[in-house]
Amino acid sequence: MLQKLWYDRPIRTQLLVAVGLINLLAAFAAVAVSILNTRTATRVEIEASLEVAQRFVGATIKDLAEQGKLDQLEEELPLQLKHLRHVRILLMDVMGQLTMLSPQPAEGTGASTPQAPSWFAALVRPKLVGRAVRLVTADHMNPVIIVGEPADEIAEAWQDLYSLAIVWLALDVLILAVLYVVLGRVLDPLASLCRGMLKLEDGHYATRLQPPKVKELAVITNRFNTLAEALDVAREENSGLYRQLISVQEEERREIANELHDEAGPCLFGITANASSIQTIADHPTGQRMAEIAHRVEEILAIVERLKLMNRALLKKLRPGSHGRVGLAELINELIAGFERSHPGTHILYAPGRLAKSYGEPVDLTLYRCIQEGITNAIRHGKARNLSIDLVEEAGHRRNGAKRPQAVLRLTVGDDGKGIDPSTSKGFGLTTMTERVKSLGGSCVIESEPRKGTTIHVELPVQREQAARMRALEPVGGMS
Repeated sequence: MLQKLWYDRPIRTQLLVAVGLINLLAAFAAVAVSILNTRTATRVEIEASLEVAQRFVGATIKDLAEQGKLDQLEEELPLQLKHLRHVRILLMDVMGQLTMLSPQPAEGTGASTPQAPSWFAALVRPKLVGRAVRLVTADHMNPVIIVGEPADEIAEAWQDLYSLAIVWLALDVLILAVLYVVLGRVLDPLASLCRGMLKLEDGHYATRLQPPKVKELAVITNRFNTLAEALDVAREENSGLYRQLISVQEEERREIANELHDEAGPCLFGITANASSIQTIADHPTGQRMAEIAHRVEEILAIVERLKLMNRALLKKLRPGSHGRVGLAELINELIAGFERSHPGTHILYAPGRLAKSYGEPVDLTLYRCIQEGITNAIRHGKARNLSIDLVEEAGHRRNGAKRPQAVLRLTVGDDGKGIDPSTSKGFGLTTMTERVKSLGGSCVIESEPRKGTTIHVELPVQREQAARMRALEPVGGMS
């Protein structure tokens, strides 16, 4: 219920409601203080008016008594006391009946001041203590009664409060209207940011927002533009990688098709031809023909061996054949030995440190591919003659509040080749290698200078506990 009534509302509506409630509470507090002050002031005013009225009535009766005109009291007293406020003057006759002497309402003034509501009068009317009624008497005359009457004072207080309430209401409406416009301008960048996020969600990474004048919102907008730019660059890089991946896949397929066509096809044809020849010779066996059969069999075995070598090379190109059967160090040694056999003029120095037998297939294959890519680039593009490879497991830093430092694998592949031209963009192989390392939470840094060689630094976290190791760390490997 609260979610629907409050939290689902726009923030501008919430702010306006909050400001309106604060103003309303302030108005209630002001009314309460005003009622208390009016109540105290009315009580003081009534008591003072009673005192003044008593003195005026006494003085008037005394003057009329000295002049022998007490019988004119009913006519003279209202004239003398017509300006008195907050009191009522009554004359009691011999029968105990009361006659109002003062004040007498003037013509046309009976409705000059509106009467206060009963609830306001009940709150403001003071409790008069002491002599709320004064009695003035003289010889041979009926008594005069003076009674306090706060009605006109309460009406005036109500008139003032009513006028202030009208002014307050007008100002409050004006303030809320101004806030509505101001908040609309201030919060409009947030609405624009929301629209921009929706566009990003739909894949429109070229979206950019105009920074607003508000400092805090301008910072958020700039961060949004930076994020959109990064996503746009990442999309372009992913698109480029995808295109390169398709190109490399097609190239690999073309190479495999060429090898099958140029190697496997003739080999299979040779096997077929030799088998047919053997069959023909076998129909008329002689000593000379038996020697011919032996020769044909040797040719078939040679062709089969050639097919086996080609098949092994293709499989090794697709995936290391011995992976899972030997340790990581032996797998790398086998890779290096294969490069040295195919490139006799290149010397590769491999210096492994303390390594476990395996760190899991993703990590092992990533290290294998990094070394393979580094050696391939150094020989093919850098024309390197000497390479050095260092691989070791070291203690790293504590991560995510771990009790012990997390181990890391550090791989360094260096060569003395031509280096990489700074103007040359990173190729598909190096890009794939970098992304592969990053996907495992590692880092890959490539340092290169023209004619000074290239060095690849790879760092991979070991994502397993000590108990999961396939065997304890021990020195492995050697010089090759």
